[in-house]
Amino acid sequence: MLSQELKLYSILPVAEKYAILEAMRLELDRLYREDRPTYDRYRDALKPNTWDALEENWKLWDPVPKSHVVWEGPDDCTCRLKPSHPFYKECEALNFTVCRYDLHGSPDFDTVTFPGSIVDISDLYDSLPSDNIQKRGGGPNSLQEIAQNRMIPALRPAIEAWAKANDREPNFWQWRDSHDLVPHEDTDCRTMRLVYRPAHLAFKHRGGVANAVNIKTHFP
Repeated sequence: MLSQELKLYSILPVAEKYAILEAMRLELDRLYREDRPTYDRYRDALKPNTWDALEENWKLWDPVPKSHVVWEGPDDCTCRLKPSHPFYKECEALNFTVCRYDLHGSPDFDTVTFPGSIVDISDLYDSLPSDNIQKRGGGPNSLQEIAQNRMIPALRPAIEAWAKANDREPNFWQWRDSHDLVPHEDTDCRTMRLVYRPAHLAFKHRGGVANAVNIKTHFP
């Protein structure tokens, strides 16, 4: 555990530091349940700054759906929307009223991801300041706009087909909005994808932006 902590204060990329911090969090979870004396020893040995970052990561599950849903499965990590959920009908149309979350609080959006939209953005978490990473609504220097521009080459056939069918010029942003797609940053601080809006709204989550900012704040 202490050797892992040292890596957090090195020059490793954000995504690697996030993976280390999450591994520490999961091990501390286990120790808290199974070996409290060892947990307490680490509690005394780890730096206060490390604990601050861990506390932030322990909030992973705070944003997840809490109303109009049922959590089920052997580990209670599968979320099922009740018919009373505000986005039930839209998600039912997507055949996506059930979503599994992993141990990192990340929803599995694979089946509601537009094909070809996944791009690697791990370098952006390293190179951009936190303000640009957190900026929503686009902007030439924002992570969201830079990342979505990376999607355009792979999505060009779909964009051009939409433009032809609608008698307009090809435009990524208009095409995206017409398909009710939104950008989603994966929890692991590595990738972005386009996900159908109802699924993204119904299955709340903490994404890569929050995790990256946590790393950059505590381990710059």
